[in-house]
Amino acid sequence: MTRVGTAGLLAAALCLVGCSPDGPDDHVVSSTPSAATAPGTPAPSAPPPTRAPRPVRYQPASSEIDGAAKRTAARAVEALPEVERVTFTQYFGYAPPLASILVEADFADGGGTTYDVRISRSSGAWAVDSVEPAEPARALAAPGPLVREVLGSDRIDLNWAGRRDVAAGRMADSVLRSMLAVAEDHRIEVSVLVSAHPVQVFGTDRRSNHPDGLAYDIGRIDGRLVVDPRAAGLVRQVMRTASGTGAYQVGGPEDLDAGGSQYFSDPTHSDHLHVGFSG
Repeated sequence: MTRVGTAGLLAAALCLVGCSPDGPDDHVVSSTPSAATAPGTPAPSAPPPTRAPRPVRYQPASSEIDGAAKRTAARAVEALPEVERVTFTQYFGYAPPLASILVEADFADGGGTTYDVRISRSSGAWAVDSVEPAEPARALAAPGPLVREVLGSDRIDLNWAGRRDVAAGRMADSVLRSMLAVAEDHRIEVSVLVSAHPVQVFGTDRRSNHPDGLAYDIGRIDGRLVVDPRAAGLVRQVMRTASGTGAYQVGGPEDLDAGGSQYFSDPTHSDHLHVGFSG
């Protein structure tokens, strides 16, 4: 994992402001005096130095249960030299004083990936313990019709890692069919499939459905964050639709059957929907 120190960032910023790639002998000087350089005419003042635009820094939604945790994880990823910007965060697991945060990012030279950022809290402040990127997946030479349909859908938004998971054939057909069914009524942004997701359910020794291609998470519905209270009606609709596609568990900000076996809710799922299938 590559990290950029504060001193390095400061030095780079100073160089962007005050350093020039040209030496004093590299400038071409005109042999014909212009009106601005004619005798008796004051020389124009030098233009201010061009400053590099400040990168847009990720800010958690005001409705997050712990914006400081997500901000800490996002800043760690933003400091990586290959990263241009962070686009989304989600809990992989939230059990203070420990947490695992999904961080999606775009790369400066194109593409992007998902990171699993582990953080811990001490004396009231979160600190970064590790930053692990998703392992790249190799695409199938001849993908099947369900894979092609999901990849070609304009109502299923897949992040960089998720698109590679689908293209590599890592997802169960039940998951692909469920996403297509939900997308008939809503545009969904899938936040995680297999890549970068912890193998165990956070804080337990139980294996997650995600590494086996048996689950998908939704972070946005029709352009609205699941964590946004104004999206509560949409969230309930999609939870019920997903349940009807054969999912044995659907988690989210609200437990729709009040302690029954079909739906569940906890702090980890306050910001996304989890749709899981049996093997």
